[in-house]
Amino acid sequence: MPDLLSDGEIEKALKGMDGWSHDDVYHWLFKDFSFDNFGSAVTFVNRIAEIAEEMNHHPDILIFAYSSVKITTTTHDANGITNKDIALAESIEILISG
Repeated sequence: MPDLLSDGEIEKALKGMDGWSHDDVYHWLFKDFSFDNFGSAVTFVNRIAEIAEEMNHHPDILIFAYSSVKITTTTHDANGITNKDIALAESIEILISG
């Protein structure tokens, strides 16, 4: 089982990732993304699905308000946030910025 990250480690890791937040009640990372249309949101979700499969670490994904996407990630078997969640968030940031 992966080691849980401390609140300090999580906040330090998130410093360079604009818009990502840490929920210390539910023990997850989350971020909302907005797109011009539904098709772009779905394309983004499908690309995240490919990344998640490669990493074998799967976030919760919600498409809402027609063209917005909420990503929530936690490491279920560790009951909290681990380096797997940070790595997934970093990969999503690379995807969105590229």
